[in-house]
Amino acid sequence: MPAKSESTNLPVRLFYSYCHKDQKYRKHMEKSLAILKYQGIIETWVDLNILPGQFISENIIRKLEEADIIVFLVSQNFIASTSCMDEWERAKKLARNTNKYRTRVPIILTDCQWKLMLDNEDLKVLPEDGKPVNKYKQQESAWNDICEGIKLVVNDIRTNFSPNKDFKNRIENTEIYSQNRIKLLDIYEFLNLSCYLPTKKLSRQFIEEKISNEDQLFERGHCLIHGTHMSGKTTLARFLFLSLVKKSEPVLLVDLKGFTGSANLRILQKLYQEEFHGDFSLWLKRENKTIIFDNLTSDKESIDFVEFAKKNFERIVVTTSSDVYRIYYRDDRRLASFKILEINQLTHSQQESLIRKRINMMSQNKPLKDGFVDEVEKKVNSIIFKKIVPRFPFYVLSVIQLFESFTPSNLSISAYGHCYHVFIITSLVKSGIDERDESINTCINFAKQLAFAVYKKKQTCNEKFTKTSFDQFVNEYREDYIISDGILNRMKNEEYGILTADGTFRIPYMYYFFLGMFLCKKDALQKEIIEEICQRSYVSENHLILLFIIHHANDDEVIEDILVRTMCALDIVEPATLIREETKFFSQIIKSMPKNISSNKSVSENRQEIRQRRDEDENQPDDENDESSENQIELLNDLYRVIKNNEILGQVLRNNYGSLKKERIVDIVETVADGGLRLVNIVLKSEKEMKKLAQYIVEANPKYDIESIERMLQFLSFRWTIINLAKIVHAVSHKEIRKIVGDVVLKNDTPAYELIGYFSNLVSSQELTESLSKQLKNLLDKHHRDPFIKGVLSLGTQSYMNTHSSPRKIEQKVYSNLGIKYEYKKIPNLK
Repeated sequence: MPAKSESTNLPVRLFYSYCHKDQKYRKHMEKSLAILKYQGIIETWVDLNILPGQFISENIIRKLEEADIIVFLVSQNFIASTSCMDEWERAKKLARNTNKYRTRVPIILTDCQWKLMLDNEDLKVLPEDGKPVNKYKQQESAWNDICEGIKLVVNDIRTNFSPNKDFKNRIENTEIYSQNRIKLLDIYEFLNLSCYLPTKKLSRQFIEEKISNEDQLFERGHCLIHGTHMSGKTTLARFLFLSLVKKSEPVLLVDLKGFTGSANLRILQKLYQEEFHGDFSLWLKRENKTIIFDNLTSDKESIDFVEFAKKNFERIVVTTSSDVYRIYYRDDRRLASFKILEINQLTHSQQESLIRKRINMMSQNKPLKDGFVDEVEKKVNSIIFKKIVPRFPFYVLSVIQLFESFTPSNLSISAYGHCYHVFIITSLVKSGIDERDESINTCINFAKQLAFAVYKKKQTCNEKFTKTSFDQFVNEYREDYIISDGILNRMKNEEYGILTADGTFRIPYMYYFFLGMFLCKKDALQKEIIEEICQRSYVSENHLILLFIIHHANDDEVIEDILVRTMCALDIVEPATLIREETKFFSQIIKSMPKNISSNKSVSENRQEIRQRRDEDENQPDDENDESSENQIELLNDLYRVIKNNEILGQVLRNNYGSLKKERIVDIVETVADGGLRLVNIVLKSEKEMKKLAQYIVEANPKYDIESIERMLQFLSFRWTIINLAKIVHAVSHKEIRKIVGDVVLKNDTPAYELIGYFSNLVSSQELTESLSKQLKNLLDKHHRDPFIKGVLSLGTQSYMNTHSSPRKIEQKVYSNLGIKYEYKKIPNLK
């Protein structure tokens, strides 16, 4: 006899369903399977195994549900037995409705109506072609055939490494509210991963290497990926798991959070059996196995498991928080073979791709208009901006959720209320805070008071809030309020808490959110602070604080204050009208600019280039006014005040237009436009004044010639004008207030307002329309002698057409109006 198998896997379980009148057949079959039982490949169960005193039906049902193979010994006796047919029907339901991979094998013992029993079910039977066992001259031959058939089934079960359906469903679930279930692979956008490699051996200079997809990641063999709060580490681990499952490559996913005990093959076997079907011992012999560890912790058992995995897996991917990596594992020799990768914020191109995938799921894959994508992207960028909220998938998808009409009623708050509030609540719940109101409210009250303490310390002492400051704050807080150590510790949860270990807010928006909540009270102290913040809105931090005060406040007193201060700032400068007399000195610039900037690239390529430039702009160091560089020149402070206040008012229009009276919206639109046009008028000089300024610069710097300086000043003035016009348009271009903007344009009736009106209509449209084409033609006809207005209209419209697909007939008409030859755009490679 061959040696008994020492498989690390459980044997395949076989259940006999038979009529007791056919007992002799069952015994024959048991003998034919003896070798498989001896080798430990299968174990069989029959109702004779039920012990006295045990419930018969309960045991039969339980063993039937546990079985991998259910053998039906079919005869006329079987078909005539109610209990046997009940087992047959139960097994059919189990095979159809449950997650377990099981096989039903009818074995035909005698002549009977077995085909009627199958009820047209295309199920293969034994022996071959359904020839009854009792019809064989040598019945041993029939039983040998049956044994071979069962052996094939057993081998198929053992080598079927398909995923456990329940586990796979859980892993691919996105938890996104939607009318249709959205799977992770449907919308996943690969994260922005990078590692830093030395340029030369022993060199201290490093180059950044980007990882663009999962294949590049797996090429590195051993990888540790770290990221900050809500950066998408767990979702990345799940995506990598599903990607390998889709390719039928061997992979295990292990959550190390809460893992205890020592790692060994039995632990791996248990994990495997939760995730996959098939024989673990056979699976373990496969090549190119991958194990993905999510949530590496500081616990010894956690890193020991990673060490143990090196013996059995060629590829290992580990995810952990940046804090855990830097504190515990940065110089750990056990990770010497690992490439260290960091999760960066999504690029703007990645963000747009994620937005498109998500909207496609909402629109059931109907063609998307680029203008609609812009609309959603603008909403996202109004929440995720100025590094206040990191551009991670969780935050992007949360903002997009607002656009679905089926958002749950308990989440349908205003844009800021929904997004920032949901971000906060999600963090608290994930960190272990009880969802009951009293626990959440305790956290919110503590965070409000803490945010104000941080603000007050900075204003009074100009000092950072340290761990010592935090400990002192907690002691003072407990004199007035109740808060447990448990809640405090959960608020500082290293992965999801809203506070870091030293008590500072984990992400900037959390500080501003709670500070705004604290300051919006109707209190004399708060009012005085808000007035001071409004007065100094040109300071970088203050305009962010004001945004959140406006969100939390129940009236528009703050909006009124900002409007008045914006109107009064630079009030010695009239708003630019951009009539020809004002823009005359731009003539050389306009002449030197190309008339045709139509791109022969595809719309998607042009859009990607635009978003790459946004990434570059965001990575530039900030040159904005702040506390340390606050200007003593009031004119410059006024200039910054207008810039910042216009940003605030633009945000108010984006997020609060539905709760503002129309007359208030008119005030905001006009204030933003006039403020931006005052900024423009600061640099609009007459040609004579421009020459004087150029002469002054040359006298101070004789190495420059006056013509070059004049051209430089003209270019800078032109660029300043276009930038501020674009900022005005960005602030007021929302389709919901298009009519109000139109009324303001008609009321003011200057070329500057006409440009604002046209471009706000253009950028808030999903595509070029017949009415936009007519509006453009009317403006071109009206200003046919003004090269500046014509040039701005032409270049701006062409830029829009380069990045937006529109009906070809209208595009041709627009190009004709601009006097430019129409060229068909390149069709993108759909593959």
